[in-house]
Amino acid sequence: MKKSLCLLTTLLVSSGSLLSLPLQASTLAEALAECRQQQNALKRLVCYDEIELTATASTASSDAVQAHSQAPVRPAPVSNNPATAKAAPTTSDFGLEHKKPADKNADEMYMTVAKVSYSPRKELIVEFENGQVWRQNDSSYYDINVGERHYIKRGIFNSFTLGNDDNNRTIKVRRVE
Repeated sequence: MKKSLCLLTTLLVSSGSLLSLPLQASTLAEALAECRQQQNALKRLVCYDEIELTATASTASSDAVQAHSQAPVRPAPVSNNPATAKAAPTTSDFGLEHKKPADKNADEMYMTVAKVSYSPRKELIVEFENGQVWRQNDSSYYDINVGERHYIKRGIFNSFTLGNDDNNRTIKVRRVE
């Protein structure tokens, strides 16, 4: 603990002295020349990073001045096409589109079991009342009976799991028909 605290303090003190190097230089060429003279690789890297940060900050402030002096930007015309109107977020939703909850019906479907059978490799094959047939991918045991209500839930990378609300067991399945 003491060693890491001492190392951190040393690093902060040395970086504080390095941060002033590029700021003292009047031009970018002088600041680069000062950084090239550093023998320690870490100090040299910090020096170059500081030059980039100060250059970025000065560029951003000059861009802001230029943008303020130019004519105001007009918004794009709004089309009456419903497809493009739907894609554009409203001003109240701007920046929050990704935080909306996903439609649960698209990720999970409840069905009633019509028929249960097994493959020659003892993999579970389940037919549901809506005509869908799902086959087990893994080799784990799953207790399922005709007439029970189960769900198929979408996972990542187009994987699916078969489960029941009455217990916490699930198995990996794939759609056959």
